[in-house]
Amino acid sequence: MKKLTFLFFIATAATVMAQNDTTTSFESVYNACITLRDAVDRSDSADIMLAATLLRNENVCTFGALECMDDEGDLDGHLIFDEDFADSLAHGRPVMLQANSYNRELETVRGQTADGSILTKSCFAKANQSVKYRFEASGHQELAVVAEAGGLVTLKIHVTNNRGLNVRYDDRKDVSKGRPQRKASFDMPEGRNIVELEVINTCNKDISFVVISN
Repeated sequence: MKKLTFLFFIATAATVMAQNDTTTSFESVYNACITLRDAVDRSDSADIMLAATLLRNENVCTFGALECMDDEGDLDGHLIFDEDFADSLAHGRPVMLQANSYNRELETVRGQTADGSILTKSCFAKANQSVKYRFEASGHQELAVVAEAGGLVTLKIHVTNNRGLNVRYDDRKDVSKGRPQRKASFDMPEGRNIVELEVINTCNKDISFVVISN
């Protein structure tokens, strides 16, 4: 019995550690997106440009493999978490009015690379609704979602493969209320695994948010 209790403790500790084990680059991009969100909310041009510099220094690329399973919605009037978009905001350009077309152009021009860069994609969720995504991955996975100012989100994460893997990494704190940002990390076996991500908008307004991945 003592042995079983000890093994359970080790397994639980490993899960907790895995869910908080993120790399420096991932943390830098995560914090830069929070800085950008808060700076835009304050109309603080200096901090908007700082956030843009932080993102540019990390060589962020578009998360092109993130497939939306629902209506992607209209991002016009909402924040795009991108360094060039941030620069335009800092200089007073009305880029939020063309946010939707700007985001589509990002996916076309920037694309996704295989050089270890952190991946991001700005997305949209209607008030009190959820949006589902899926992508393939293996090994150590880091995920985060940062909502624009005033937004609150909760995450559901489901990982499966054709070898019997079936595990969830859903949020367990403030699930109904939501939080301005969320993150999780976990390990998967090598090979093809399917990660299903559901982002739940728990507030009473439409929001944009960014999905960040390693």
